[in-house]
Order: sequence, then C-alpha cells, then structure tokens
Amino acid sequence: MRVKGVLIDFGDTLAYVDKGGNKKYVEGLLSILKNHGCQHNVDDFNLRLSGLYYESSRGLISSHARFWESLLTSLGMPVNPRVVKELEDFREQNYATAFKLYEDVLPVLSGLHQKYRLALVSNCSVGLSQVIKTLGIAEFFDAIVLSYEVGARKPDKSIYVEAIRQVQLDPGKCMFVSDEISDLEGANELGMKTLFVRQGNSADPDAKNPNFTPTFQCNRIGEIAGFLLH
Repeated sequence: MRVKGVLIDFGDTLAYVDKGGNKKYVEGLLSILKNHGCQHNVDDFNLRLSGLYYESSRGLISSHARFWESLLTSLGMPVNPRVVKELEDFREQNYATAFKLYEDVLPVLSGLHQKYRLALVSNCSVGLSQVIKTLGIAEFFDAIVLSYEVGARKPDKSIYVEAIRQVQLDPGKCMFVSDEISDLEGANELGMKTLFVRQGNSADPDAKNPNFTPTFQCNRIGEIAGFLLH
C-alpha cells in the first residue's frame, strides 16, 4: 500500500542540540540564578535541568512558569515571581539558538509537504513549539504532536494514535521516520512502515529489541527523499 502520510521525529532526526549554543544557554540561566543567590555548580545545575526536561516531556510540567518554579524548588531557592520572569524572558530570547537543523532538512520537508500529509511527533519539554516555529519548519506540517501536550512519550502508543488521528490516515498508510529504534518499534506495532535515520545518538535505552529491522534505513535525513520522493 502506497504511503500517504509521513510522521517524523524532531530531535536528532530533523535537528540537533548545538553544543556551543546550549552551553551559552545553560550558563546564561545559571548566571541569572547566581545573581539571586544560587550556589550550585554548572554540572549539578545541568543534572537538575535535564531531570525537569524529562518530567516536562511526560506532561507533568506543562507551562513555562511551572517549569521555572520547579527548577527554583529543586535548587532550594524561594519561588520568586521576579526570578521566574527573568528566566522566562531569557528563555524566550535564547532557547531556540541551542538547536540547529541538519543539512537538507528544509528542502526535504518542502518536497515531502507537496506529496504527503506530514506530522512532527516529538518527545520534548514545554518550549519546543517555539523552537519549531523559529527554525522555520512548522509550516510544513499538517500536525505537530508534542509529548508534553499529549502526556505520553514515544514509544507509548497514545502519541502515535494522536498523530494518526490528526493526519486522518490509517496507520498502514503511514511511515515513521526517526533516529531511535524505540520510536520505530512503537510505530511498527501499530502497522506503520519505518525508516531509521542513523545520524543521532546511537544509545537508545528504551529500545526493546536493538536488532529491530526497520522497513528502510539511511545515514542522514537528506537521503529519505530517495525512499519517498519518487
């Protein structure tokens, strides 16, 4: 059956975290907090920040204000509305600079958008919707399904079901594209075809079967045109 819909992961599939940009972002946040008495070093701060990103990606922290309040509490600092506002203002101005699109993403999405119904499906914390818009890719998608909004992370079936509902297609007419085997396992269980892009972090602790065989695989996102644009 011909593919009519393409569901695509975000992190390490379409975009990656730029180390330099992320370092400046984290240091900027910590600098604000140190001005208000924070005594934690950058490694400890990064650990706490990562933990909150994960909690947020599960839908447990679904607003920016609540995210910063949780961070202050985690650091043993008082929840000061002025500090929360400073952190949020900094995030709005700088968070998107920590992400970079892989080469060929824009032309690939432009081509796919003309032939398929597209959905972006991401495990992510609150704030990624702004990043997607800033990177200039939101316009290519018929649906954008983010884990913190759904309250479920891939490979939980509910996030795929929501994406399929929004693109209004049967799973058998869709393909899921990702750099993580666990993402593809979840899609495969629902009857979708799968395309593994080998360009992200090879570690995938959520994979049930590291030897899972996807329908197709390639080395970088630019190569998926060879499987879909024909």
